[in-house]
Amino acid sequence: VEDYCPGYPRFSALVASHNSFQLCRRFSNLRARLLLLKQDRLSMLERQLAEIDTEETTALFLGSSRCDNNVQRTAVLSDIDVALADYGKLLADEFVERNHRMISFDVAKPRDILNLQNWVKGNACLAREETAYLANGPDLMSMAFSDDLALTRLEAWVEDFLIRFHPRFRGNSSLAGSRDPHVYIFSGVLLTRLTRTLIIVLLVVLLFVPVIICNALSGITSRIVVIVIASIFFIITLSGLTKANTGAMFVSGAT
Repeated sequence: VEDYCPGYPRFSALVASHNSFQLCRRFSNLRARLLLLKQDRLSMLERQLAEIDTEETTALFLGSSRCDNNVQRTAVLSDIDVALADYGKLLADEFVERNHRMISFDVAKPRDILNLQNWVKGNACLAREETAYLANGPDLMSMAFSDDLALTRLEAWVEDFLIRFHPRFRGNSSLAGSRDPHVYIFSGVLLTRLTRTLIIVLLVVLLFVPVIICNALSGITSRIVVIVIASIFFIITLSGLTKANTGAMFVSGAT
């Protein structure tokens, strides 16, 4: 990262160096504001049209659009036509699809936001106003899609463990993407391998240790207690590390 010039070149290199740094704003407030304003505009025109119709003294004007000489009603209907066309464009399939895609992205993790904020404060090579977007935590989304939540969470734990308890990983330039002693960008391959190894160990413990304990016990009651406790731990682990839905939780508990 330090090979790039200070400023946007270096910050862009940092953001591109790891998927967790791919954060940007949804601008959900602006999207909702735009939709609400156009909706309210139509509501006002609808109310105006209703008032004009109520105050109409010539029944013929209401019974025949060809004979309607009410200039005020004609003007309001024209405004409604324009507003509806604008509102329809906003709610067109393309707009709805874009909104759906924006909402489907995961919310940025506080850990990832804090990492970028710390880097910005430590390097001081960007204008404050242009990095203020990092303060909009609830509106930030992560562009790095991961369908394996357990792997992502365990990778974060493994990364923290390496930084805290293995000093040699800090200064190993072959594993890091930065020469800054305060910046740790580990290889995704390394983290994935270590994390998958940890998952295998965890599965072995959750699945086979209860079996070994049950074989060592002779009483039925003791075995049932072990099975219940093991099932509870398994379900808690499943719900905490994955995005398992309610149906999957019931299936895992039943099996």
